[in-house]
Amino acid sequence: MATSTPNEITVLVVDDEEDVVEIISHFLKEEGYNVLTAHDGDEALAKATPDISCIVLDVMLPGMNGFEIARRLRGRVETEKIPILFLTAKTEEMDELEGLTAGGDTYLKKPVSPQVVLANIRAVMRRTGTEESKILTVNNLTIFEDEYRATLEGEDLGLTLTEFELLRYLVRHPRKAFTRQQLLETIWKDAMMVTERTVDAHIKNLREKLSDFAQHIQTVRGVGYRFVEEETAEV
Repeated sequence: MATSTPNEITVLVVDDEEDVVEIISHFLKEEGYNVLTAHDGDEALAKATPDISCIVLDVMLPGMNGFEIARRLRGRVETEKIPILFLTAKTEEMDELEGLTAGGDTYLKKPVSPQVVLANIRAVMRRTGTEESKILTVNNLTIFEDEYRATLEGEDLGLTLTEFELLRYLVRHPRKAFTRQQLLETIWKDAMMVTERTVDAHIKNLREKLSDFAQHIQTVRGVGYRFVEEETAEV
């Protein structure tokens, strides 16, 4: 699969609260990002290499605070352009001004959902020119994320929005088996109003439109569905 997210977009999450690091890291990994973590300033500076695409940085850290970390990163040639997203419980206006002055690209105040953190990471990377690819390719399937369409051998598949979201999600997480309930909660925003049979119906329609390529969407008995990149006879 050709996309610049897996194995290319790496986010460094710096926070001394284990639960915050775990939640943010888990969500980013689910979205296909590589994640490194650090719990203090020295560790953050050691791990902040040119290979890092974005840094999610707490302010109140043991020893060196986040503002000083940002200043040091901006003072090093190899890290001066890495996007920095502050994620902190320091909510005063003066704190936000100091964070942005120190070199932060954006300033988020806890508590905040992982979805908002992800949206801001993407926005920061767009502004700084390190945005992830918006085109996914697997063999002769091409998914144009910004255009909400997919083609097979150059021909538009004519997917509905839900079919598109379902295909994109499965392709972004190859070989991972998802239950019908997981897919409902991810793809359908009003999951309480639909049943698991809805997933089966959309998978059936999607497979029909994919024709022979449908063999890449496997039924995992007793679980749900998964996408595999290699060819398989199971559909």
